Amino acid sequence: MNKQNLSRTILFATAAIFWFAQYAYTPFVNPQLIIMGAAASLMGIIGGAYGFTQFVLRIPVGIISDKWQKKFFVCTGCLCAGLAGLTMFLFHSPAGFLLGRALGGVAASSWVPMSVLYVSYFKAEQAARPITVINMANQIGRLLAFILGAAVAAAITPQAAFLVSAIGGFAGFALSLFITEPKQPASQAHTTLRDFIAVAKERNLLTTSMLGIFAQLLAFATSVTFTPNHAVVIGATPAQLGGIQVALLVPSIAMSFLLSKFILRRVDAKPLVVIGFALTGLYCALVPFTATITQLYLVQALGGLGTTLTFSLLMGLCVERVAPEIRGAAMGFFQSVYGIGMTIGPLIMGLLVGTRNLRFGFLFMAGIAACATLAAALCLRKAPQAQIK
Repeated sequence: MNKQNLSRTILFATAAIFWFAQYAYTPFVNPQLIIMGAAASLMGIIGGAYGFTQFVLRIPVGIISDKWQKKFFVCTGCLCAGLAGLTMFLFHSPAGFLLGRALGGVAASSWVPMSVLYVSYFKAEQAARPITVINMANQIGRLLAFILGAAVAAAITPQAAFLVSAIGGFAGFALSLFITEPKQPASQAHTTLRDFIAVAKERNLLTTSMLGIFAQLLAFATSVTFTPNHAVVIGATPAQLGGIQVALLVPSIAMSFLLSKFILRRVDAKPLVVIGFALTGLYCALVPFTATITQLYLVQALGGLGTTLTFSLLMGLCVERVAPEIRGAAMGFFQSVYGIGMTIGPLIMGLLVGTRNLRFGFLFMAGIAACATLAAALCLRKAPQAQIK
């Protein structure tokens, strides 16, 4: 194995460990806050901190990382992921959780440089393949996080899942030090703030970004943040709290594979996004009426399919009509804007649960999903499909 291939393999492993560190504790954040006596509104603020720091940092990181070594951001991201878990483990309080989730958002801001660095190990005409592969590292890391996090929480204590996350983050940092970054061609243009302003005027990018806000708002208000609250209500054990996230992710991985290999070759993406929002709305409406963990597992699968059909396809559609030389800027804009949804979703849900109840909050989100379904049907223009290779 030559030096470049070795470094590429190390980066793939680093990315998987990075996302492991980011998700090992997430099923236990709100259940632990419930034990601490935290109000639902505070849970929303803590959940929103993860999206807020990403919203603030995505564009600056995108611009700066194009001029600096991307390895620096990979290392820093892993280090912040480890510090996030360690902070919540050592300072097991609402304040510690708020700081930890904010640090997790700082870590997540490194995902764009991490992805771009992985692509740089391939020839330009092969760009589609490495993006698919590095996203697979994301999914593998999250799946392992939910499985191992649940096992540790069941065998020891839910608080131990935060320590597992910290160990994962620091292990990823140590591994990332061995990455060798390819030399950037001297003629390669850097992304500038002017690029972001230019792409922000593109109508299709604006439309998909606004829909991306809806997609992330719904996901972070429910499955990522407040669905574990309902699981606690119906008697979920620590192992089952991790299991509900596995039930969400496995169908998502399967749908991603089917989309890339079969479905998008035959079906336009627009109606699939509409279907995805409709499935998400159905998910939101059904969750508060599940009475057993088995029922919740089945509904989680529905949520995983809905999220994949909305967010994953919107990521592809956002750059469909953007010139190749500024697609990086377009993706940076898209990822920054959808951070708004990651921030306000938990905040809105927390207020609704605090002032009314959990069932009302989920049904309200089902109403938002219905609006998003209508908006997607009306606003997404028919356009030629992107080629899937």
